[in-house]
Amino acid sequence: MKLTDWIDQRTGIRNLVRGALDESVPGGARWRYVWGSVLVFVFVLQVLTGILLMTVYSPSATTAWSSVWYIQSEMTLGWLIRGLHHFGSQAMIILLPIHVLQVLVARAYRSPREINWWLGLGLFGLVLGLSLTGYLLPWDQKGYWATKVATNIMGLTPVVGGVLQKLVVGGSEYGHLTITRFFTLHVMVLPACLALLLIAHLALFRRHGVTFRPADAGKPAGSFWPEQLLRDSLACLAVLALLFGVVWYTHAVQGNALLDAPADPSASDYPARPEWYFLFLFQSLKFFEGPRLEVFGAIVLPGGVAACLFALPLLDKLLRPKTAHRVAMGFVIVLFATTILLTLDAFRDDRDPPAEAVALIRDGQRRGAKLDAADRETLRAWRFNRQRDEATRVADRALELAATQGIPPSGPLEMIARDPTIRGPKLFAAHCAICHRYHGHNGLGIVPIEEPTSSDLGGYASREWIRGLLDDPTSDVYFGRMKKPDGAPAHTRMSKWLADLREDYEDDDAIDALDGDLDAAAAYLADESVNPGRLAGTAPDAINTMIAGDGSRKLAADEVQILRGRAFFIETCNECHSYDAKRKGTIRAPEMMGYGSPDWIERMIADPGHETRYRRAGREPAQMPPFENVLNDQDRRVLAEWLHGDLGGN
Repeated sequence: MKLTDWIDQRTGIRNLVRGALDESVPGGARWRYVWGSVLVFVFVLQVLTGILLMTVYSPSATTAWSSVWYIQSEMTLGWLIRGLHHFGSQAMIILLPIHVLQVLVARAYRSPREINWWLGLGLFGLVLGLSLTGYLLPWDQKGYWATKVATNIMGLTPVVGGVLQKLVVGGSEYGHLTITRFFTLHVMVLPACLALLLIAHLALFRRHGVTFRPADAGKPAGSFWPEQLLRDSLACLAVLALLFGVVWYTHAVQGNALLDAPADPSASDYPARPEWYFLFLFQSLKFFEGPRLEVFGAIVLPGGVAACLFALPLLDKLLRPKTAHRVAMGFVIVLFATTILLTLDAFRDDRDPPAEAVALIRDGQRRGAKLDAADRETLRAWRFNRQRDEATRVADRALELAATQGIPPSGPLEMIARDPTIRGPKLFAAHCAICHRYHGHNGLGIVPIEEPTSSDLGGYASREWIRGLLDDPTSDVYFGRMKKPDGAPAHTRMSKWLADLREDYEDDDAIDALDGDLDAAAAYLADESVNPGRLAGTAPDAINTMIAGDGSRKLAADEVQILRGRAFFIETCNECHSYDAKRKGTIRAPEMMGYGSPDWIERMIADPGHETRYRRAGREPAQMPPFENVLNDQDRRVLAEWLHGDLGGN
């Protein structure tokens, strides 16, 4: 006995296959019938890729991002598996409306197929639910904040909204319980419900058969095998090829674009937006401001639309069949068109406005001009794009850190918290930009409306920064904006010293020599920030001997300049500034050993009034407040290393 006969005797599989393949297709095979098969194919693809992802994914707030990064960057073909799963879910959201339109055009929602129409609407809702729950699972910034927006909308539901939100989130805080509940919904509850509805949907479809258009009534019937199956297979292959192309392009051109920085609940300035397929709802809420209207826009209106879609098969009982069909088609077409327009409008609103327009508006703000609605919207879009640029920078850096330094056992947030490139600008914007600027902005690319009251720390302690200070300490870039408690200009002593110094030189050659000495002093102090104390104890006489050399080794020009700068400092600047607590005269200015190094900057941040900084006996206290009790040790160190890392001229 053949194996196939043995199996058939026990399962009846031949009759099952024959029944499926020999199914009659009224009016003949058509390309417009492929959409249902394509949707089933993409769903199966989602199940297969999802199972593969589950073998590596770790659902916890500490490990989720790390496991997704491993899938995306380290696992063999992990980028392909995750890419197919990611874009496959979006493909289903695109294919479902097409299938709905096909059903409407063919009148396949009418009696006796009402239940199948309702099952289809349920499948649509489950697909949206799967997309929403899956969006959070990487536990990155984009998914975290988008999910927070979505669950906050859920919380607007009258009476039960708060309870539902807490049930889904796992309490009042978003964390480990949130991700485990979303994981359970995404991989167990919603797929099981979708599979049951899909089986019922297909069973009812087979019971009622294909619904053909009146125009096909006189045409001979075809069979599912081979005509329609061939069309379905080619359509599935085309969708698969398109998905492969999108995934490959995203991976090859955009790298890890599918993974944002690790979720950081403290990053309240993240430019949160839902994924594109929920943008229409986000945009529609802009038309409903205020608590009551917000509930109407977020809950009542979408619920009413869903109820209307549910009621479409019942229109035949109220209207003539042709009229009912036209109303149904018109309603769905208007609904889809409105959704598309709202989505496009959301993208348009978030476009980066012209820099010239923003400059004019902000200039008006500085003069106290009142802004109209258009100006406020322009500024909102501008800030959104600056925040989006910063979020992209942080994401790129986080992925770089994970690849080069690894992710600590405590999780990716620890990796970010101790990285100066990511954390430094945020600390500067939060604590320093009230008085200072960084290359003209607040560290995050945004220029505050309020004028600064102290120096610009972009490139702090670099040769260029120090040289500019030695040219004109009263420049707005340095100490020109600073005032003493009595309102008098600050740091005038250094300006007077430089002016007196130049008066001692009478001809152009001498002035040029002084400029050379100042260049050398800037080079020496900049080197001190990188190599603290390297030349400690080296006196001017010894420096001259080193420069002259013994003929066995010639010093590089840059080293000669640094040595000359050391000699100039000891002979000229040591009257006010100390070096290793040593000075010629009365100490009046900060200690310069290690000036601009992370240790020096960290001490300055912690306590500007320290004896080695700006606090001296008999003088007023430092103008800068201490941050010793405001920033912890790690944050002070991170901020100091970030400022030190911008030494472009060293």
